[in-house]
Amino acid sequence: MIKHNLTQGDVGKHLYTMTGPMIWGILSIMSMNIVDTFYVGQLGTDPLAAMSFTIPVISILLSLAFGIGIGTSSVIARAIGAQEHDLVRSYTTQSLFIALTIAVAFAISGYQSMDLIFELLGAPKHLMPLIHQFMDIWFLGSFVVVIPMVGNSAIRAAGNTKLPSFVMMSVALVNIVLDPILIFGLIGFPRMELAGAALATVISYSIAFFLGIYFLAFKFRFLSWSSCHSKVFKHWHAILRIAIPAMGTNLIAPISIAITTWLVARYSPESVAGFGVASRVESLFLVVIMGISSIMGPFVGQNWGAGQYTRVGIAVKLSFRFTSIWGIGSAILLWFLAAPIAGLFSADQRVIDSASIYLQIMPVTYLFLAVIMISSSTANGIGNPLPSLIMSFLRLIALYIPLALAFAYFFNLLGIYLAGAIANIIVGIGAYIWIKRLKLNTPLI
Repeated sequence: MIKHNLTQGDVGKHLYTMTGPMIWGILSIMSMNIVDTFYVGQLGTDPLAAMSFTIPVISILLSLAFGIGIGTSSVIARAIGAQEHDLVRSYTTQSLFIALTIAVAFAISGYQSMDLIFELLGAPKHLMPLIHQFMDIWFLGSFVVVIPMVGNSAIRAAGNTKLPSFVMMSVALVNIVLDPILIFGLIGFPRMELAGAALATVISYSIAFFLGIYFLAFKFRFLSWSSCHSKVFKHWHAILRIAIPAMGTNLIAPISIAITTWLVARYSPESVAGFGVASRVESLFLVVIMGISSIMGPFVGQNWGAGQYTRVGIAVKLSFRFTSIWGIGSAILLWFLAAPIAGLFSADQRVIDSASIYLQIMPVTYLFLAVIMISSSTANGIGNPLPSLIMSFLRLIALYIPLALAFAYFFNLLGIYLAGAIANIIVGIGAYIWIKRLKLNTPLI
C-alpha cells in the first residue's frame, strides 16, 4: 500500500505539492467542458442551448458521485492517519459498489423520464430532439464517469494527487481529439453533432474507468475482493454517514442550477446559451479554488485522525490567503474581459450579453465562495459533514432561490445573478465565523 504521510513535514510544502497536480486534473476536466461548448457552439444557438439545458441533470449525477468521493476520502484519510490499512481497503471497495449502484439507478430513471425532466426545466419542444441526441448516449455511459471520480478520491486521500491528475489529463486529451472528429464527421467518421460530443465524453472517461480500477487494485492495493462478499455492508455506515450529507450538499448546487436555468429560460434560448457559456468559463476561473479546497479534505483527514490539529489550522490559514488573492484577481480580469471571452463561444450578441452579465457579477464574490468551499472541505475532512450541508442549504436554498425569484421580477437577468452574489457574501461571512470556532490553535488571518 502506497501512501503519502501528510501528518509530518512542512504544511505549506504539502499543500503546494498536492495542489499543483490537483489543479491540472480539474483543469483537464474543465477543458473538456470548454471544448465541448466551443465545438457545439459552432453548430448554432439551438444545439448550444440544448446542451446548456443538460447541465443541471448531469450535475446531479456528478454531485452524487462527488458526495460519495467526499465520504470515501474522509474515512480513508482518517484511517490512514490512524494506521488502519484494512479499513482503507474495505472502504475503497465498498465505495465503488455504492457508486456503481447509484449510477445505474440514475441512468435508468433518467432515461425513462427524460422528456418530463427537461419540460420541467423549461426546454422548448423544438430542442427536445437535440437534447435526446446528447443525453441518450450520456445516460448509457454514465457509470464510466462516476466510478473514476470515486476511485480518484480514494487515491487522493492517500496524499497522491499526481496519479489521478495524470489519468484525467489523458481523458481530456482523448476528448479534445475525438470532439471535432465525432461532432463534425472528420477523417471518414459520420457527422454526429451533439451525439458525437456525448460519445467523445463516454469514450474518454472509459479510459479513466479502466486505469482507475487497475491502479487501485495493483499499484495501491486499495481493493479487497473479500469485501465484495462477506464484508460488503460492514463499513457502509461509516462511508454513508459522510457521503449522504455530502451528496445532499452537492445536490443542492444542481438544483439551484436547474432553477436558474428555468428562470433564465423565461427570457430566451439565447439567454440559456449565454448562461451555459458563462458557467463553463466560470468553472475555468474557479479551478484554483476548487483545487485547493479539494486537497484540504485529505490533508485535514489525515492530520485530524492523527490528532495534529495545529497543522489543520495552518493549512486553513494558508488556503484562505492564497484563494483570496486568486479570487480578487479573477474578479478584476473578468470584469474587463467578460464580453471578449464570451464572444469566443458564440457570435450571437444576445448570447454574449447574457454571459457577460453573469461574468461581471459573480466573480466579485469568489473571495467569499473560496471561504465557503475551504470551510466545507475542512468540515468533511474532520468527519463532520453537517456544517457543509448547512452552508450549502443556506446559500442556495434559503437565500439564493427566494432572492432570485424576487430580483428577477425587478431586474430581469441581472437580478438572478445579483441574488447569487448576495448569497455568496452572506454565507461566506458565516463560514468564516464557523471555522474560527474550531479549536485549530492557529489564527486564521
